[in-house]
Amino acid sequence: MAEVDVEDDSIRRYVLWHYRYDPQRHERRNVVVAAFDDEREFLSCQELLQADINRRRDAGEGVDRREHVSGGVYEPDHLRRAAYGHLIRRMIEHGVDPRPWIDPDDVPGNMGLFGPESPSNPDGDGG
Repeated sequence: MAEVDVEDDSIRRYVLWHYRYDPQRHERRNVVVAAFDDEREFLSCQELLQADINRRRDAGEGVDRREHVSGGVYEPDHLRRAAYGHLIRRMIEHGVDPRPWIDPDDVPGNMGLFGPESPSNPDGDGG
């Protein structure tokens, strides 16, 4: 299977997570297992890992009932936009209006910025 670097923000990548206990952080969380540039390879690896979890669970090993494998797609520039969103959130938390300082094209897809100076109509004609 051709794995890619999950941090390679220049390509679309399919990221595989294993929800399990992370001893370094002392919590259950999604731990990145691998990233692929091919969806078929991603799905194949996901099935293999889930089958292994099911096999261990059926064998009576101490597998948490919440343990599972999942994943998602990171589009190009996902990490850069996420970092930008973090910066915007921090600006808002400190009472700074980020709109004069940001490029709207860099705002993450899960974030919207609007306020009293935003036009009520996208055409800008006020009605």
